[in-house]
Amino acid sequence: MMKPLYLFALTMLSVFSLQAQNQNITFRSKMSFPGQTVANVCGYAAGGREYALLGGSLGLIIVDVTNPDAPVQITQIPGPNSLWKEIKTYSHYVYTVTEGGQGIHIVDLSNLPTANLDSYFFIGDGVISGALLTIHSLHIDTTKGYLYAFGSNLSSGGAVVFDLNQDPYNPKYVGAYDQLQYVHDGYVDNDTLYASHINIGLFAIVDMTDKANPVVLNTQQTPNSFTHNTWLSEDRKVIFTTDETPSSYVAAYDVSNPEDIQFLDKIQSNPGSGSIGHNTHILGKYAVTAWYRDGVTIVDATLPYNLVQVGNYDTYPQGVGDGFDGAWGVYPYLPSGNLIVGNMVPGEMYVLTPTYVRAAYLKGTVTDQVTGNPLSGVKVQFVGNDASRELSNNIGQYNMGQVQAGAVQVRVSKLGYQTAIVPVTIVTGVETVLNIALTAGSAFTVNGNVVRSTDGAAVPNAFVAVSSPDTTYNVSADANGQFSIPGIFEGEYNVIAGAWGYLYTVLQDEIISNSQQFSLSLNKGYQDDFVFDYGWTASGTSATGKWERAEPVGINVGAQIAPETDILTDLGDQCYVTGNGSSGVDEDDVESGTSILLSPVMDLSGYVNPHIFAQYWITSFTIQQQSLDSIKIYVSNGLEEKLVLVRKGDILEWSQLSFDVKDFVTPTANVRLRIVCRDNPAFTGFDSYEAAFDNFAVTEGVLGSAEPHDALQLSAQPNPFTNSTVLAWKGAEKNLSLQVFDLLGRPVQTLDLSGTNGQVVIGSELKSGVYFARVMQEGAAMKTVKILKIN
Repeated sequence: MMKPLYLFALTMLSVFSLQAQNQNITFRSKMSFPGQTVANVCGYAAGGREYALLGGSLGLIIVDVTNPDAPVQITQIPGPNSLWKEIKTYSHYVYTVTEGGQGIHIVDLSNLPTANLDSYFFIGDGVISGALLTIHSLHIDTTKGYLYAFGSNLSSGGAVVFDLNQDPYNPKYVGAYDQLQYVHDGYVDNDTLYASHINIGLFAIVDMTDKANPVVLNTQQTPNSFTHNTWLSEDRKVIFTTDETPSSYVAAYDVSNPEDIQFLDKIQSNPGSGSIGHNTHILGKYAVTAWYRDGVTIVDATLPYNLVQVGNYDTYPQGVGDGFDGAWGVYPYLPSGNLIVGNMVPGEMYVLTPTYVRAAYLKGTVTDQVTGNPLSGVKVQFVGNDASRELSNNIGQYNMGQVQAGAVQVRVSKLGYQTAIVPVTIVTGVETVLNIALTAGSAFTVNGNVVRSTDGAAVPNAFVAVSSPDTTYNVSADANGQFSIPGIFEGEYNVIAGAWGYLYTVLQDEIISNSQQFSLSLNKGYQDDFVFDYGWTASGTSATGKWERAEPVGINVGAQIAPETDILTDLGDQCYVTGNGSSGVDEDDVESGTSILLSPVMDLSGYVNPHIFAQYWITSFTIQQQSLDSIKIYVSNGLEEKLVLVRKGDILEWSQLSFDVKDFVTPTANVRLRIVCRDNPAFTGFDSYEAAFDNFAVTEGVLGSAEPHDALQLSAQPNPFTNSTVLAWKGAEKNLSLQVFDLLGRPVQTLDLSGTNGQVVIGSELKSGVYFARVMQEGAAMKTVKILKIN
């Protein structure tokens, strides 16, 4: 999955945050649940009354919402204490699943509105092999009467199927969809399963007619390759998906012929903010979606090839962006039409009243005025509505729309062409056609310089990249820091400048014109995401698998042997990899020898306590060789060299390098890092050795010993983040403490972490910038993760 250079600012530096303005959704009431989170939500109606069913972290919460302005909590039925709760109903029963264990919580709702409700925890019927304990999500095929439990401790985390027809209170096991791949969520109707394989980024269409022998009909990758949920249109022709990643989309696919899936369109709730989509539902011709920090959106999906947002309500006004606070789930199916929304952090329930309206649509073709040829990648948007931005496809066609009808102006732009502003009148519910011909523009030369931020002195031989979706210009400054970019057209670009011994400087959405004079300033420091070639050198005895700076070519044979991407949170899409010429196993890999990568010299004599951070990958795919093949990382100071890290070849993911230089050598003006990959030369059979290196930085003063500690896992999601991030740890031997440091090594936050596994929300009090979150155990550094807070 390529990460183009022009997108680097969206994943690394500040983004243009757009605070959502509530539209076509009215607030009715809010109820808080102190001391707990609220996950997904569902609803139930009986006897003329309506109920909200909420996945509280301490158990199922039932609230009477018949009067949407004055909801009344009826009860909370205790369950496992867990953040993850998913809920569905069938007949007069509600089924709740959780990662916290105890199987499926089944509650008989027939005694509502009293709180006297029968319930129990179902862990299997004796037919299924093993106890059903942890389950991530579920769906019920109400057409055929079967419950599907996804992401459980059984059947490789696939879909475990239970018959509800005979007795919904006592499900009967009938089969499983087990492809040795985790299923995060799914939608099932009339024996057809649309399974969300989040870890491999696709949905699968599965014929479940024979529950014991499911048949996969087809699969489809989704836009952000992290498929979270699926929901089918009422005519069963279109599937809608979400990806639970920053800057994700609701996407639509024509699945009327499962053997020929066709992508139709995709839409973001708040373009440019990094918002994360979670769960979408289809009600009639509308997609109603929970978007974490953006709250709830309504999309007119009448034309699934032209999705248009027509309503939204922000249930998390505290912030925007890619955090996991805010709306986890929305339920749009109550008879009243009111929406029930569960806010995860803080734990809240919103009751909202939507107004479903149609969009006014615009479509057409953009061509070259002289040749008449169609133009792709043309940016078309309604003036004054940044969220309406669309790009023409490879035959010049575009589709767009907005809520407001009437006379509008359309801005049409592409590098190399004169921007056009075209008036047009659009009508609610109507596709207006507007074809546009663009006139070619004239190229010019842009000049600039790169200077040191502290004193304005020139940075000789600095690198500058100027990028847009259409093109990238890469130039080098001269000995006086001066540079020129010829043949550039007026337009909007992202600009990055850097040099060895300096931190990157980035300008996002910079308008470049003929008269522009750039002055780019750099701060001292060491940071290398391998956007530019700073002079790392490769050597070694292996004839193949030489280190090279490139966008990785992934190798996946059921296991990810070589990375598909660089570190997604850094700049650009390149890293150093060993032998990037083939996606085949045991081809162009390190073979019977060494492949060595040596850094340029670093002057660390002015640092008090320099700390080196990076990420690396190593895989030796042959089991016999995993204990013999290795990666070794050394640090030297010009006088001595010491071994910092040794890892064997059994890792199938990016790992962290994090250490204080002073723990190994005295910092001098001649510090270098050396990475040695060794493939056992005594073994001549099949063996695939792959390695990668990325996200390198030197910081000041993060104290601690060398890492890693293999048993402990530490992650931060989302990362980068705009308000807060969830730091999760697993596999600690005892309670930990957390220390957060800034780039200068100054501690900015300290917390005690309870338990060997857990998570904590951090970051809301931090200013924008790069930080290192390190967990400590009895004073020893265990793991460190670099986190980035953006505006």
